Amino acid sequence: MKPMRAIATYSGRNLHGQVVHEMGRRIVGGTCPPGQALPNEEDLCRELGVSRTALRESVKVLAAKGLVESRPRIGTRVRANEDWNMLDPDVLAWRCATLPDAHFVLQLNEMREIIEPASAGLAARNRSLVQLRHMEDAYAAMAAAENIDDWVAADLQFHSAILAATNNPLLRPLAAMIRTALESLLGLSARKAGDFRVALPDHQAVLEAIRKQDGDAAHRRMAALLADTRARLIKPGRPRAAAVTPRTAARRRPRS
Repeated sequence: MKPMRAIATYSGRNLHGQVVHEMGRRIVGGTCPPGQALPNEEDLCRELGVSRTALRESVKVLAAKGLVESRPRIGTRVRANEDWNMLDPDVLAWRCATLPDAHFVLQLNEMREIIEPASAGLAARNRSLVQLRHMEDAYAAMAAAENIDDWVAADLQFHSAILAATNNPLLRPLAAMIRTALESLLGLSARKAGDFRVALPDHQAVLEAIRKQDGDAAHRRMAALLADTRARLIKPGRPRAAAVTPRTAARRRPRS
């Protein structure tokens, strides 16, 4: 399985941020396994080309994310995996970028199945006309995509627009976390689908429900979309056949 692309939220533009990301990737990727002490400060500073102050500040960030703990006369050790804050967008991004196994991939989709159908229902009830236009623009970009990268970018924009349209400030802290999981999974599921546009009708159904401000329908349509995604992740292979099932038949009924 190829490494997933992921979005990290901690700024890596300055030296401090670069050290955080480098050490975070090493820890989450297993280069520094749980229980192991980090190299001493002098060696790390020389290897990374940073001052002790910058290194210590970076370790504080990693400790806040649950990755390491520092104790007097013991040093800094990597904490057990179960202590990591996996809901932290950076930790999730580093995990997605380090050859995740199939079980972890399905766990990401399970998280989406819990959060996104309810978010679609909220978006249907709360969205503004401007927010609806953002979803429509994203859907149009998906329909026009000529390659997987363009599709994934538009798909990410579509789902992000739905999350924004919930207009619930308590969901905002989850946005970066969900966005990381989304970008990681969208490319993988699109590639396993064979035809990356296979999910376009599912997205159209979600969009139509939100346009009609039908929260229950938006919830059901998003749940159905993610169920199809799960099926592709579990059983890679050829795209779905064009057979008419009860659910697809319902989609094809003329709209009143």
